[in-house]
Amino acid sequence: MMESVDIRPLTLHDDIETVASFARDVWNEYYIPLIGRAQVDYMLGRFQSAGAIREQLDSGYEYFVVRRSGALIGYLSVKPEPAAGELFISKLYLHKSSRGSGTGRRCMEFIEQLARQRGLTRLWLTVNKGNPSVRVYERLGFRIAADVVIDIGSGFVMDDYRMEKVLRSTESEAHPAGAQ
Repeated sequence: MMESVDIRPLTLHDDIETVASFARDVWNEYYIPLIGRAQVDYMLGRFQSAGAIREQLDSGYEYFVVRRSGALIGYLSVKPEPAAGELFISKLYLHKSSRGSGTGRRCMEFIEQLARQRGLTRLWLTVNKGNPSVRVYERLGFRIAADVVIDIGSGFVMDDYRMEKVLRSTESEAHPAGAQ
């Protein structure tokens, strides 16, 4: 049986520097083969640094740390978009030792529960077109909704898919009373 995974909000009392350091480790290990060191370095500074995390927290993003036996094994960030009925999954990163263990699925269940509690009916995210995670998201019920190319500055672009998942509002809709 998999050890329990604890997912809790990142608060300003937590060590944001620890999350930024964790991001550097994951990005250097996973993304350099996909997009190269120069773009990884740029994106870390722009989107994953302690300062960037603080700015995102101040602008409505919510961060959660993922721990197993007290050790940081990942983090995720979401931004509710209530007017559209959507929850944007901005970040979901796991240490390489936790990939393929069911931890990502547990994180996605947490995100879905969070969205449902807020009355949101759609999840969406962007993922690099060359990222093997595209297939993982498809297995989790996401579909490719659009090709997205975003200029992020300094000559770099994100060449991504927008992936979406429509949530059923309640389990009773999925399994009506009397259905077998």
